[in-house]
Amino acid sequence: MISIRRYLRRVLLFSVTLITTIAALWSYHDTRDQINELFDAELAQTTRTMVALYFEYRGGQGRTSDDLIADLQMQPVMVPDNATDAPTPLGHPYEKKLGFQIWDDDGHALLGMRAPGVLDTLIPVPGYAQTTGEHHDWRTFTLYDEVHGVWASAAQRDDVRDELTWQIALRNLMPPVIGVLLIALLIPFVIARGFSPLLRISRQITARRPSYLEPIDGSEAPEEIRGMVEALNGLFGRLAETLEKERRFTANAAHELRTPLAAIKVHAQNLASDTTEERSQRGARSIINGVDRMTRVVEQLLTLSRLESGEGMNRQMVGLKRLGRELQRDMQPLVERRGIRFTQEIPDALQIHSYENGLYVLLRNLLDNALRYTPEDGEVRLRMWQTGDRLHIEIADSGPGIAVAERERVFERFVRLAGQQTSGSGLGLSIVQELAERLGGEIRLDQTSLPVDSGLSVHVTLPLE
Repeated sequence: MISIRRYLRRVLLFSVTLITTIAALWSYHDTRDQINELFDAELAQTTRTMVALYFEYRGGQGRTSDDLIADLQMQPVMVPDNATDAPTPLGHPYEKKLGFQIWDDDGHALLGMRAPGVLDTLIPVPGYAQTTGEHHDWRTFTLYDEVHGVWASAAQRDDVRDELTWQIALRNLMPPVIGVLLIALLIPFVIARGFSPLLRISRQITARRPSYLEPIDGSEAPEEIRGMVEALNGLFGRLAETLEKERRFTANAAHELRTPLAAIKVHAQNLASDTTEERSQRGARSIINGVDRMTRVVEQLLTLSRLESGEGMNRQMVGLKRLGRELQRDMQPLVERRGIRFTQEIPDALQIHSYENGLYVLLRNLLDNALRYTPEDGEVRLRMWQTGDRLHIEIADSGPGIAVAERERVFERFVRLAGQQTSGSGLGLSIVQELAERLGGEIRLDQTSLPVDSGLSVHVTLPLE
Protein backbone atom coordinates (compact mmCIF):
# COMPACT_ATOMS: atom_id res chain seq x y z
CA MET A 1 0.00 0.00 0.00
CA ILE A 2 1.35 3.44 -0.98
CA SER A 3 1.75 5.88 1.92
CA ILE A 4 1.48 9.56 0.97
CA ARG A 5 3.39 10.55 4.10
CA ARG A 6 6.30 8.22 3.34
CA TYR A 7 6.27 9.34 -0.29
CA LEU A 8 6.41 13.01 0.70
CA ARG A 9 9.18 12.38 3.23
CA ARG A 10 11.31 10.53 0.69
CA VAL A 11 10.72 13.00 -2.15
CA LEU A 12 11.27 16.11 -0.02
CA LEU A 13 14.41 14.78 1.66
CA PHE A 14 15.82 13.60 -1.67
CA SER A 15 14.99 16.92 -3.35
CA VAL A 16 16.50 19.01 -0.56
CA THR A 17 19.65 16.85 -0.47
CA LEU A 18 20.00 16.89 -4.26
CA ILE A 19 19.53 20.65 -4.52
CA THR A 20 21.96 21.27 -1.64
CA THR A 21 24.57 18.97 -3.24
CA ILE A 22 24.24 20.70 -6.61
CA ALA A 23 24.48 24.09 -4.91
CA ALA A 24 27.58 22.94 -2.96
CA LEU A 25 29.29 21.68 -6.13
CA TRP A 26 28.45 24.86 -7.97
CA SER A 27 29.73 26.90 -5.02
CA TYR A 28 32.97 24.88 -4.93
CA HIS A 29 33.70 25.35 -8.64
CA ASP A 30 32.73 29.01 -8.53
CA THR A 31 34.95 29.54 -5.47
CA ARG A 32 37.86 27.81 -7.20
CA ASP A 33 37.43 29.98 -10.30
CA GLN A 34 37.34 33.13 -8.20
CA ILE A 35 40.43 32.07 -6.19
CA ASN A 36 42.32 31.19 -9.37
CA GLU A 37 41.52 34.60 -10.80
CA LEU A 38 42.57 36.29 -7.56
CA PHE A 39 45.89 34.43 -7.31
CA ASP A 40 46.63 34.82 -11.00
CA ALA A 41 46.20 38.55 -10.58
CA GLU A 42 48.38 38.41 -7.48
CA LEU A 43 51.11 36.55 -9.41
CA ALA A 44 51.12 39.20 -12.14
CA GLN A 45 51.14 41.99 -9.60
CA THR A 46 53.97 40.33 -7.63
CA THR A 47 56.04 39.98 -10.78
CA ARG A 48 55.64 43.63 -11.71
CA THR A 49 56.36 44.70 -8.13
CA MET A 50 59.59 42.65 -8.01
CA VAL A 51 60.87 44.24 -11.22
CA ALA A 52 60.03 47.73 -9.99
CA LEU A 53 61.59 47.17 -6.58
CA TYR A 54 64.69 45.57 -8.08
CA PHE A 55 65.58 48.53 -10.25
CA GLU A 56 64.50 51.09 -7.67
CA TYR A 57 66.68 49.47 -5.01
CA ARG A 58 69.58 49.01 -7.39
CA GLY A 59 69.44 52.50 -8.82
CA GLY A 60 68.62 54.33 -5.59
CA GLN A 61 71.35 52.68 -3.56
CA GLY A 62 73.91 52.53 -6.37
CA ARG A 63 74.28 48.82 -5.84
CA THR A 64 74.85 46.09 -8.31
CA SER A 65 72.73 42.96 -8.66
CA ASP A 66 75.45 40.97 -6.90
CA ASP A 67 75.19 43.29 -3.92
CA LEU A 68 71.42 42.86 -3.84
CA ILE A 69 71.71 39.09 -3.94
CA ALA A 70 74.28 39.19 -1.18
CA ASP A 71 71.94 41.30 0.98
CA LEU A 72 69.16 38.77 0.52
CA GLN A 73 71.47 35.92 1.34
CA MET A 74 72.48 37.63 4.56
CA GLN A 75 68.83 37.48 5.74
CA PRO A 76 67.55 34.05 4.66
CA VAL A 77 63.97 33.02 5.33
CA MET A 78 64.18 30.19 7.88
CA VAL A 79 60.60 29.03 8.40
CA PRO A 80 60.23 25.62 10.13
CA ASP A 81 57.79 22.99 8.85
CA ASN A 82 54.41 23.24 10.54
CA ALA A 83 51.70 20.61 10.10
CA THR A 84 48.97 23.14 10.79
CA ASP A 85 50.38 25.83 8.48
CA ALA A 86 50.05 28.32 11.35
CA PRO A 87 52.13 31.54 11.39
CA THR A 88 55.34 31.59 13.50
CA PRO A 89 57.60 34.41 14.74
CA LEU A 90 59.95 33.58 11.84
CA GLY A 91 57.25 33.90 9.19
CA HIS A 92 54.61 31.79 7.51
CA PRO A 93 55.05 28.25 6.14
CA TYR A 94 53.27 29.36 2.97
CA GLU A 95 56.46 31.28 2.05
CA LYS A 96 57.92 27.95 0.93
CA LYS A 97 55.04 27.65 -1.52
CA LEU A 98 55.90 30.97 -3.24
CA GLY A 99 58.86 32.05 -5.35
CA PHE A 100 60.16 34.63 -7.82
CA GLN A 101 63.14 35.01 -10.18
CA ILE A 102 64.61 37.76 -12.36
CA TRP A 103 66.86 37.11 -15.40
CA ASP A 104 68.68 39.28 -17.88
CA ASP A 105 68.28 38.89 -21.62
CA ASP A 106 70.97 36.25 -21.71
CA GLY A 107 69.15 34.05 -19.15
CA HIS A 108 71.52 34.81 -16.26
CA ALA A 109 69.76 34.87 -12.87
CA LEU A 110 69.87 38.32 -11.35
CA LEU A 111 67.71 37.86 -8.25
CA GLY A 112 65.36 35.28 -6.86
CA MET A 113 63.83 33.42 -3.95
CA ARG A 114 62.55 30.06 -5.09
CA ALA A 115 62.18 26.39 -4.19
CA PRO A 116 64.65 23.92 -5.71
CA GLY A 117 63.57 22.74 -9.13
CA VAL A 118 61.24 25.70 -9.69
CA LEU A 119 62.19 28.64 -11.96
CA ASP A 120 65.68 27.18 -12.44
CA THR A 121 65.80 28.22 -16.07
CA LEU A 122 64.32 31.10 -17.97
CA ILE A 123 61.04 30.49 -19.71
CA PRO A 124 61.20 33.12 -22.50
CA VAL A 125 57.43 33.10 -23.02
CA PRO A 126 55.40 35.84 -21.35
CA GLY A 127 52.19 34.84 -19.54
CA TYR A 128 50.91 32.05 -17.36
CA ALA A 129 52.23 28.48 -17.36
CA GLN A 130 52.34 25.29 -15.32
CA THR A 131 55.54 23.68 -14.07
CA THR A 132 56.63 20.99 -11.62
CA GLY A 133 59.03 21.13 -8.71
CA GLU A 134 59.46 19.46 -5.31
CA HIS A 135 56.81 16.91 -6.34
CA HIS A 136 54.17 19.64 -6.68
CA ASP A 137 52.53 21.53 -9.48
CA TRP A 138 53.25 25.25 -9.66
CA ARG A 139 51.47 28.11 -11.37
CA THR A 140 53.86 30.66 -12.92
CA PHE A 141 53.64 34.09 -14.50
CA THR A 142 56.47 35.46 -16.66
CA LEU A 143 56.92 39.11 -17.66
CA TYR A 144 59.47 40.80 -19.96
CA ASP A 145 60.48 44.36 -19.12
CA GLU A 146 61.53 45.96 -22.45
CA VAL A 147 62.81 49.14 -20.76
CA HIS A 148 65.38 47.35 -18.65
CA GLY A 149 65.71 44.23 -20.76
CA VAL A 150 64.98 41.70 -18.01
CA TRP A 151 62.68 38.75 -17.51
CA ALA A 152 60.78 38.22 -14.24
CA SER A 153 58.76 35.22 -13.08
CA ALA A 154 56.65 34.53 -9.99
CA ALA A 155 55.48 31.04 -8.95
CA GLN A 156 52.93 29.66 -6.55
CA ARG A 157 52.20 26.07 -5.56
CA ASP A 158 48.76 24.83 -6.69
CA ASP A 159 47.97 23.27 -3.32
CA VAL A 160 47.77 26.78 -1.87
CA ARG A 161 44.79 27.36 -4.08
CA ASP A 162 43.32 23.90 -3.36
CA GLU A 163 43.60 24.33 0.40
CA LEU A 164 41.99 27.74 0.33
CA THR A 165 39.24 26.50 -1.99
CA TRP A 166 38.46 23.56 0.31
CA GLN A 167 38.46 25.75 3.41
CA ILE A 168 36.08 28.25 1.86
CA ALA A 169 33.92 25.47 0.37
CA LEU A 170 33.68 23.64 3.69
CA ARG A 171 32.77 26.79 5.54
CA ASN A 172 30.18 27.59 2.91
CA LEU A 173 28.92 24.00 3.00
CA MET A 174 28.39 23.75 6.76
CA PRO A 175 25.25 25.95 6.92
CA PRO A 176 23.48 24.01 4.11
CA VAL A 177 24.41 20.65 5.70
CA ILE A 178 23.08 21.78 9.07
CA GLY A 179 20.02 23.13 7.26
CA VAL A 180 19.43 19.77 5.54
CA LEU A 181 19.67 17.95 8.88
CA LEU A 182 17.22 20.37 10.46
CA ILE A 183 14.87 20.05 7.49
CA ALA A 184 15.14 16.23 7.72
CA LEU A 185 13.98 16.48 11.34
CA LEU A 186 11.32 19.05 10.54
CA ILE A 187 9.75 17.39 7.47
CA PRO A 188 8.18 14.40 9.33
CA PHE A 189 6.75 16.74 11.96
CA VAL A 190 5.30 19.12 9.38
CA ILE A 191 3.85 16.26 7.30
CA ALA A 192 2.36 14.60 10.39
CA ARG A 193 0.88 17.93 11.47
CA GLY A 194 -0.55 18.52 8.01
CA PHE A 195 -2.07 15.03 7.84
CA SER A 196 -3.48 15.07 11.38
CA PRO A 197 -7.01 16.22 10.31
CA LEU A 198 -7.13 13.43 7.75
CA LEU A 199 -6.00 10.89 10.37
CA ARG A 200 -8.64 12.12 12.82
CA ILE A 201 -11.36 11.66 10.19
CA SER A 202 -9.93 8.23 9.37
CA ARG A 203 -10.08 7.25 13.05
CA GLN A 204 -13.70 8.50 13.22
CA ILE A 205 -14.64 6.21 10.33
CA THR A 206 -12.63 3.24 11.66
CA ALA A 207 -14.17 3.48 15.14
CA ARG A 208 -17.72 3.47 13.79
CA ARG A 209 -20.02 0.53 14.09
CA PRO A 210 -21.67 -0.64 10.88
CA SER A 211 -25.03 0.65 12.08
CA TYR A 212 -23.74 4.14 12.97
CA LEU A 213 -24.23 6.23 9.86
CA GLU A 214 -24.29 9.73 11.32
CA PRO A 215 -22.37 12.43 9.36
CA ILE A 216 -18.64 12.80 9.95
CA ASP A 217 -17.54 15.89 11.86
CA GLY A 218 -15.70 17.79 9.12
CA SER A 219 -15.29 21.09 10.96
CA GLU A 220 -11.49 20.61 11.14
CA ALA A 221 -11.14 19.05 7.70
CA PRO A 222 -8.70 20.90 5.42
CA GLU A 223 -10.00 22.39 2.21
CA GLU A 224 -8.37 19.65 0.10
CA ILE A 225 -10.48 16.84 1.61
CA ARG A 226 -13.62 18.77 2.50
CA GLY A 227 -15.24 17.58 -0.71
CA MET A 228 -14.45 13.96 0.18
CA VAL A 229 -15.95 14.41 3.67
CA GLU A 230 -19.11 15.92 2.21
CA ALA A 231 -19.35 13.06 -0.31
CA LEU A 232 -18.95 10.50 2.49
CA ASN A 233 -21.62 12.21 4.58
CA GLY A 234 -23.95 12.14 1.58
CA LEU A 235 -23.21 8.44 1.09
CA PHE A 236 -23.85 7.74 4.80
CA GLY A 237 -27.16 9.55 4.58
CA ARG A 238 -28.30 7.61 1.52
CA LEU A 239 -27.09 4.34 3.02
CA ALA A 240 -28.90 5.01 6.31
CA GLU A 241 -32.09 5.74 4.42
CA THR A 242 -31.75 2.56 2.36
CA LEU A 243 -31.04 0.41 5.42
CA GLU A 244 -33.95 1.93 7.28
CA LYS A 245 -36.28 1.11 4.41
CA GLU A 246 -34.89 -2.43 4.32
CA ARG A 247 -35.37 -2.88 8.08
CA ARG A 248 -38.93 -1.56 7.93
CA PHE A 249 -39.73 -3.85 5.03
CA THR A 250 -38.22 -6.89 6.79
CA ALA A 251 -39.99 -6.15 10.07
CA ASN A 252 -43.33 -5.40 8.42
CA ALA A 253 -43.13 -8.44 6.16
CA ALA A 254 -42.24 -10.71 9.09
CA HIS A 255 -45.06 -9.33 11.24
CA GLU A 256 -47.55 -9.67 8.39
CA LEU A 257 -46.49 -13.26 7.75
CA ARG A 258 -46.78 -14.47 11.32
CA THR A 259 -50.59 -14.25 11.50
CA PRO A 260 -51.39 -16.11 8.24
CA LEU A 261 -48.77 -18.72 9.04
CA ALA A 262 -50.32 -19.33 12.43
CA ALA A 263 -53.74 -19.62 10.81
CA ILE A 264 -52.46 -22.07 8.19
CA LYS A 265 -50.90 -24.19 10.91
CA VAL A 266 -54.15 -24.26 12.92
CA HIS A 267 -56.11 -25.31 9.83
CA ALA A 268 -53.58 -28.00 9.02
CA GLN A 269 -53.73 -29.33 12.58
CA ASN A 270 -57.52 -29.37 12.43
CA LEU A 271 -57.37 -31.22 9.13
CA ALA A 272 -55.00 -33.80 10.57
CA SER A 273 -57.24 -34.39 13.57
CA ASP A 274 -60.50 -34.50 11.58
CA THR A 275 -59.46 -36.94 8.90
CA THR A 276 -58.70 -40.61 9.30
CA GLU A 277 -57.26 -41.11 5.86
CA GLU A 278 -53.51 -41.74 5.98
CA ARG A 279 -52.79 -39.73 2.84
CA SER A 280 -54.65 -36.69 4.12
CA GLN A 281 -52.85 -36.89 7.46
CA ARG A 282 -49.47 -37.07 5.72
CA GLY A 283 -50.41 -34.02 3.66
CA ALA A 284 -51.50 -32.14 6.77
CA ARG A 285 -48.26 -33.02 8.56
CA SER A 286 -46.29 -31.81 5.53
CA ILE A 287 -48.18 -28.54 5.66
CA ILE A 288 -47.46 -28.22 9.39
CA ASN A 289 -43.73 -28.90 8.86
CA GLY A 290 -43.61 -26.36 6.04
CA VAL A 291 -45.34 -23.76 8.18
CA ASP A 292 -42.89 -24.47 11.03
CA ARG A 293 -39.97 -23.89 8.69
CA MET A 294 -41.53 -20.72 7.39
CA THR A 295 -42.25 -19.52 10.92
CA ARG A 296 -38.62 -20.10 11.84
CA VAL A 297 -37.48 -18.04 8.85
CA VAL A 298 -39.82 -15.24 9.90
CA GLU A 299 -38.50 -15.34 13.47
CA GLN A 300 -34.93 -15.21 12.18
CA LEU A 301 -35.77 -12.26 9.93
CA LEU A 302 -37.34 -10.45 12.87
CA THR A 303 -34.21 -11.14 14.93
CA LEU A 304 -32.01 -9.73 12.16
CA SER A 305 -34.20 -6.66 11.89
CA ARG A 306 -33.94 -6.02 15.65
CA LEU A 307 -30.16 -6.49 15.55
CA GLU A 308 -29.71 -4.05 12.69
CA SER A 309 -31.86 -1.44 14.41
CA GLY A 310 -30.07 -1.93 17.76
CA GLU A 311 -33.31 -2.77 19.57
CA GLY A 312 -32.87 -4.15 23.08
CA MET A 313 -29.08 -3.67 23.09
CA ASN A 314 -28.54 -2.29 26.59
CA ARG A 315 -25.44 -3.23 28.57
CA GLN A 316 -25.86 -4.70 32.05
CA MET A 317 -24.27 -7.24 34.37
CA VAL A 318 -25.38 -10.73 33.29
CA GLY A 319 -25.11 -13.80 35.50
CA LEU A 320 -24.12 -16.59 33.13
CA LYS A 321 -25.25 -19.42 35.39
CA ARG A 322 -28.78 -17.93 35.44
CA LEU A 323 -28.65 -17.42 31.66
CA GLY A 324 -27.70 -21.09 31.26
CA ARG A 325 -30.73 -22.18 33.29
CA GLU A 326 -33.02 -20.07 31.08
CA LEU A 327 -31.53 -21.63 27.96
CA GLN A 328 -31.94 -25.12 29.48
CA ARG A 329 -35.60 -24.41 30.15
CA ASP A 330 -36.31 -22.96 26.69
CA MET A 331 -34.45 -25.70 24.80
CA GLN A 332 -35.77 -28.59 26.90
CA PRO A 333 -38.70 -29.47 24.55
CA LEU A 334 -36.31 -29.85 21.60
CA VAL A 335 -33.83 -31.80 23.78
CA GLU A 336 -36.55 -34.26 24.89
CA ARG A 337 -38.07 -34.57 21.44
CA ARG A 338 -34.75 -35.58 19.91
CA GLY A 339 -33.51 -37.61 22.86
CA ILE A 340 -30.21 -35.71 23.14
CA ARG A 341 -28.04 -35.51 26.25
CA PHE A 342 -27.54 -31.79 26.94
CA THR A 343 -25.03 -30.75 29.64
CA GLN A 344 -23.69 -27.43 30.92
CA GLU A 345 -20.41 -26.46 32.61
CA ILE A 346 -20.73 -22.87 33.86
CA PRO A 347 -19.03 -21.58 37.06
CA ASP A 348 -21.56 -20.21 39.57
CA ALA A 349 -19.93 -16.77 39.98
CA LEU A 350 -19.12 -16.17 36.31
CA GLN A 351 -20.54 -12.83 35.08
CA ILE A 352 -20.19 -10.55 32.08
CA HIS A 353 -21.04 -6.89 31.52
CA SER A 354 -22.74 -7.07 28.16
CA TYR A 355 -26.05 -7.04 26.29
CA GLU A 356 -28.21 -9.76 27.84
CA ASN A 357 -30.73 -10.00 24.99
CA GLY A 358 -27.99 -10.21 22.38
CA LEU A 359 -26.08 -12.81 24.38
CA TYR A 360 -29.23 -14.88 24.86
CA VAL A 361 -30.07 -14.82 21.13
CA LEU A 362 -26.48 -15.79 20.26
CA LEU A 363 -26.46 -18.80 22.58
CA ARG A 364 -30.00 -19.84 21.66
CA ASN A 365 -29.16 -19.90 17.95
CA LEU A 366 -25.99 -21.89 18.53
CA LEU A 367 -27.75 -24.39 20.77
CA ASP A 368 -30.67 -24.65 18.36
CA ASN A 369 -28.29 -25.48 15.51
CA ALA A 370 -26.37 -28.00 17.61
CA LEU A 371 -29.54 -29.75 18.81
CA ARG A 372 -31.09 -29.88 15.33
CA TYR A 373 -28.02 -31.24 13.54
CA THR A 374 -26.96 -33.72 16.23
CA PRO A 375 -28.47 -37.19 15.61
CA GLU A 376 -30.87 -38.69 18.14
CA ASP A 377 -29.19 -40.06 21.26
CA GLY A 378 -26.28 -37.68 20.55
CA GLU A 379 -24.64 -35.20 22.91
CA VAL A 380 -24.44 -31.40 23.14
CA ARG A 381 -22.33 -29.58 25.74
CA LEU A 382 -22.28 -25.90 26.70
CA ARG A 383 -19.11 -24.74 28.48
CA MET A 384 -18.08 -21.30 29.73
CA TRP A 385 -14.84 -20.19 31.41
CA GLN A 386 -12.78 -17.09 31.98
CA THR A 387 -9.21 -16.34 30.87
CA GLY A 388 -7.91 -12.93 31.91
CA ASP A 389 -10.45 -10.34 30.77
CA ARG A 390 -12.06 -12.64 28.18
CA LEU A 391 -15.06 -14.95 28.39
CA HIS A 392 -14.84 -18.21 26.44
CA ILE A 393 -17.99 -20.01 25.32
CA GLU A 394 -17.89 -23.40 23.66
CA ILE A 395 -20.84 -25.38 22.30
CA ALA A 396 -19.70 -28.84 21.22
CA ASP A 397 -21.89 -31.48 19.57
CA SER A 398 -21.60 -35.01 18.19
CA GLY A 399 -23.21 -34.17 14.85
CA PRO A 400 -21.82 -34.55 11.33
CA GLY A 401 -19.56 -31.48 11.66
CA ILE A 402 -18.56 -29.07 8.89
CA ALA A 403 -15.66 -29.51 6.49
CA VAL A 404 -12.78 -27.06 7.04
CA ALA A 405 -13.17 -25.61 3.53
CA GLU A 406 -16.85 -24.82 4.18
CA ARG A 407 -16.55 -23.21 7.62
CA GLU A 408 -16.34 -19.64 6.31
CA ARG A 409 -19.31 -20.00 3.94
CA VAL A 410 -21.78 -21.07 6.63
CA PHE A 411 -21.69 -17.54 8.10
CA GLU A 412 -23.19 -16.10 4.90
CA ARG A 413 -26.93 -15.45 4.86
CA PHE A 414 -29.21 -18.12 3.36
CA VAL A 415 -26.28 -20.48 2.73
CA ARG A 416 -26.97 -24.13 3.39
CA LEU A 417 -24.41 -26.84 2.74
CA ALA A 418 -25.13 -29.65 0.32
CA GLY A 419 -26.26 -32.96 1.76
CA GLN A 420 -27.91 -31.54 4.91
CA GLN A 421 -31.02 -33.43 5.95
CA THR A 422 -32.20 -31.06 8.67
CA SER A 423 -34.45 -28.19 7.58
CA GLY A 424 -33.26 -24.67 8.18
CA SER A 425 -33.21 -21.13 6.83
CA GLY A 426 -29.46 -20.52 6.55
CA LEU A 427 -29.71 -17.47 8.84
CA GLY A 428 -28.74 -18.87 12.26
CA LEU A 429 -24.95 -18.55 11.99
CA SER A 430 -25.28 -15.20 10.19
CA ILE A 431 -27.17 -13.89 13.20
CA VAL A 432 -24.58 -15.41 15.54
CA GLN A 433 -21.70 -13.72 13.71
CA GLU A 434 -23.54 -10.39 13.67
CA LEU A 435 -24.16 -10.66 17.40
CA ALA A 436 -20.57 -11.68 18.17
CA GLU A 437 -19.28 -8.60 16.34
CA ARG A 438 -21.75 -6.32 18.11
CA LEU A 439 -20.72 -7.78 21.46
CA GLY A 440 -17.06 -7.08 20.62
CA GLY A 441 -16.11 -10.75 20.31
CA GLU A 442 -14.94 -13.35 17.83
CA ILE A 443 -16.29 -16.69 16.67
CA ARG A 444 -14.62 -19.69 15.12
CA LEU A 445 -15.53 -23.26 14.20
CA ASP A 446 -13.34 -26.21 15.23
CA GLN A 447 -13.45 -29.97 15.45
CA THR A 448 -15.62 -31.09 18.36
CA SER A 449 -13.95 -31.37 21.76
CA LEU A 450 -16.26 -34.25 22.74
CA PRO A 451 -14.77 -37.78 22.77
CA VAL A 452 -16.57 -38.78 19.54
CA ASP A 453 -15.50 -39.43 15.95
CA SER A 454 -17.29 -36.46 14.36
CA GLY A 455 -18.90 -33.24 15.44
CA LEU A 456 -18.41 -29.49 15.67
CA SER A 457 -17.27 -27.05 18.35
CA VAL A 458 -18.31 -23.42 18.11
CA HIS A 459 -15.93 -21.22 20.14
CA VAL A 460 -17.01 -17.66 20.99
CA THR A 461 -14.68 -15.20 22.76
CA LEU A 462 -16.17 -12.07 24.36
CA PRO A 463 -14.77 -9.25 26.51
CA LEU A 464 -15.94 -9.44 30.14
CA GLU A 465 -16.38 -5.66 30.30
